[in-house]
Amino acid sequence: MSLLEVKCLCCSVESSSHLRFRTKKKQVFKGISLSIDEGTSVGLLGESGSGKSTLARCIAGLQVPYEGEINYKGINLFPKNENRKNVSLEIQMLFQASSASLNPMMTVRECLQEGIEAKKSFDDKHDNSSVAETLIASVGLSEELLERYPSQLSGGQRQRVAIARALAVQPRLLILDEPTSALDAITQIQVLSLLKRLQSERRFSLLFITHDIQTALMFCDRIAILHDGGIVEDESVDNLLTAQKHPYTQQLFADSRISS
Repeated sequence: MSLLEVKCLCCSVESSSHLRFRTKKKQVFKGISLSIDEGTSVGLLGESGSGKSTLARCIAGLQVPYEGEINYKGINLFPKNENRKNVSLEIQMLFQASSASLNPMMTVRECLQEGIEAKKSFDDKHDNSSVAETLIASVGLSEELLERYPSQLSGGQRQRVAIARALAVQPRLLILDEPTSALDAITQIQVLSLLKRLQSERRFSLLFITHDIQTALMFCDRIAILHDGGIVEDESVDNLLTAQKHPYTQQLFADSRISS
């Protein structure tokens, strides 16, 4: 069953012009359609500047498209933007830089409590501190880190805290925008393994944005290839490994030395 359906979405962004004090609209993508089923992982793959992050921001409500539809659990989030407030916490976005998700002036505990309080679905009798301790443990970190500030953590620890904060609101769809590209190889594997375990336990869906086809093939159930303003291929990992239909996908496999 589809959790999210994007239909014929079009988006432009402002770009600087060579003329002073003027901006112009740049078409990022046109007519994109994409669906994500309950409990599945969908990879969105494409080169830098292809519009991957812009599409993610449209789904998360951080960017406004100009045409098309975004439906979540059958609820129209665009163009009926007023519907988004009812489900906004169920769609969370994890950024490449964990600093984008964490307030540097707050301790880890305070960052998590902010997410817990935003959800407002926990029983009032619950102690937020105990919930924060449960969250920090769920991402494989010790309770002593709750009293530290983000600057006192490693990159991998900050990303784990950002994951815990996103989980605090019990999302049904987690959007990952290059969540491990700033981490070393070993930490990348650890964070991706953590996300798969949490997905299995909590049954949320994932939209995984990356330019790394090797990682996408290992992490996702299905992969959509974004190129030249549109999705040129959208297949299960098994089908994509068997045969690539579009020349751009074939080139990605060739460059990554992946054989069919």
